[in-house]
Amino acid sequence: MKLSWLAIMLLTITPWSAGQQDSFYNLEGFTISPTEHIINRVQQPFVVRSVRGVIRAEEYREPPADVVFEIQGPGTERRFRGTKTDKHGRFRIRDVPAGTYRFKATLNGYQSVMGTVTVSRRAVKGAEIKLEMRLGV
Repeated sequence: MKLSWLAIMLLTITPWSAGQQDSFYNLEGFTISPTEHIINRVQQPFVVRSVRGVIRAEEYREPPADVVFEIQGPGTERRFRGTKTDKHGRFRIRDVPAGTYRFKATLNGYQSVMGTVTVSRRAVKGAEIKLEMRLGV
């Protein structure tokens, strides 16, 4: 199960560097770590009932604590909300209205991850955001 989850994550992310032009990667308002130079984009949007999930580190068995997880939206709205992961790599942002949001996960020393999440009351119950972060090389 763990191996298949890893394979799916590796196949669904696209690396991005600061030289590329893409409006999706407008980072204004998001936290930027001092060592951030690669941002991986999750191509497939997450569809969830609430903004919660888990973040793992590719190279380590221990989940990374204190990853900053932020959302912006819904849609083009400039409102930002955020939280940090606990010692188990879990996070949750409460009371997020239905809509589509951009998200970014950031931790100094790691490649950041961006994507979209749609909050919908029609989403599968128990669905959550699962991300894997790579060491910033």
